[in-house]
Amino acid sequence: MTEAVNGFRSGFVAVVGRPNVGKSTLVNRLVGRKVSITSPRPQTTRNPVRGVRNGDGFQIVFIDTPGSQKPRDTLRRRMQEQVVSSLSEADAVLFILDASQAKSGFGKGDRYVADLVSATNTPAIACLNKLDLLKRKDEALPLVKELSEIRPWHEVYLLSATTGLNTKPLMKSITALLPEGPRYFPDGVVTDYPEGFIISEFIREKALSALREEIPHAVAVEIDEVEEKDSVTVIYAILHVERKSQRMVVLGKNGQTIRKIGTEARQEVERLLGVRIYLDLKVKVTPGWRSNPQFLERLGL
Repeated sequence: MTEAVNGFRSGFVAVVGRPNVGKSTLVNRLVGRKVSITSPRPQTTRNPVRGVRNGDGFQIVFIDTPGSQKPRDTLRRRMQEQVVSSLSEADAVLFILDASQAKSGFGKGDRYVADLVSATNTPAIACLNKLDLLKRKDEALPLVKELSEIRPWHEVYLLSATTGLNTKPLMKSITALLPEGPRYFPDGVVTDYPEGFIISEFIREKALSALREEIPHAVAVEIDEVEEKDSVTVIYAILHVERKSQRMVVLGKNGQTIRKIGTEARQEVERLLGVRIYLDLKVKVTPGWRSNPQFLERLGL
């Protein structure tokens, strides 16, 4: 860690909210690079993912947290513990809500997350995301009023992580909240997670896209081995599922689905690493892995 430069601002910003409100998309937008996988399916993020944004006189470490929800198994309980832990370590908080739910207003889940944020006494900015999904921007005004009644926020932003609407002024507000501090990571670093974790996440992202119903949430990806062969890096990965029927769906007819997942993941990983790779994917039945503490620890969850 380098010593702090006078006037240099740095810190950790926890990004929290219910599942599927666009936290990962916003973190990728603010970092300027894809560091967190995204999917229209809820509960995509399982581990807190740190993305680093370097700028003139500042360094911000964004922590993309799992969607907050009532724990139903060991996996979800650990995910929720990670949210609380990330909040406790943060210098500032971004509380993300879905502006497209303007007609229905905030639910118990939103208020639950707001209470978690309030309990920390950490400076917090509320962000009404997905403004691009509203026919008229003023449809979000009732939500702004409702937000102000929950707790005092440092600021409230109406934005779209997808289009980038209002994300630049949001960055300025975040930077202003941070204390003077050191540069935690060297210039050029956009995430501190090892390549193996990122590769497994990109494989899981493509599985989320290719699969249906409850099966995506029953899939865990484990990197078994990475081997250098001549001009290609061979990555052996295992997709764990909980039942034999799920294994057949992941494989697909004549192996079409697993090949699709592998092809799309390979392209993503090659862009990330800048090297040629070969993905060797296998599907294994691991009953009840979501409630197996030892297995979850092996996955880093």
